[in-house]
Amino acid sequence: MGGAGGGSDPGPGKGKGASGTVVAAAVVAGLMAAAGGGTATESVGAALDSAAQQGAKADPAKNKGSANRESTAEAWQRIALREVKKVVTHDLRCAVQSYGQVQQFFLRTPCDSLSQLLTAVADAQGDVIVVSVRWVTMASTGDANALRQLEDTYGTGDVTPFDIEALQLGGIRFTGQHYKSRQDGPLFVIAEAEPVRGAPSAALLGKVADLAVVLPPL
Repeated sequence: MGGAGGGSDPGPGKGKGASGTVVAAAVVAGLMAAAGGGTATESVGAALDSAAQQGAKADPAKNKGSANRESTAEAWQRIALREVKKVVTHDLRCAVQSYGQVQQFFLRTPCDSLSQLLTAVADAQGDVIVVSVRWVTMASTGDANALRQLEDTYGTGDVTPFDIEALQLGGIRFTGQHYKSRQDGPLFVIAEAEPVRGAPSAALLGKVADLAVVLPPL
């Protein structure tokens, strides 16, 4: 990891029924209201996965992408944010889109896939936060676990955000101060949030990263 909190630069943090929109909104709202058995972000993550799966069952070719696209906007609305820009990139190369010991790991242990979501979200006060989510799929759960241990460790490099300029929000530097990761079998997910306009609180930035890391792959 590039910094104490992960990310591209050193930072002090770390260590569907009829439509995808309807299903995502209903399931997310229900799970968040009844999140006594888990965290709110875990409930949102389960809801988003459910929305995407139900949409795919209804019409896989037509609804899968629609469910995911709509559910991200719904998720941000649940924490009083609106999605203002979004860029999704697939088929990135892990060894190219990384550096340090993390890159060396990929040279020895290639990933199966790497996709990224770059998005900008805004609150009612006009504060704008940029979010990067990277989904790395490894060949096995063991490989993903090894990658997470490396990525989450200070000074080991990073899977870096790709094509930040696509958001057209000026120079953005991910510091790793608001970094989260999770692993689900062979899938390893990295999420980072950075303020680019206004003065969003550290608590809000942390909440954004918490939610971003449970978004399903797009």
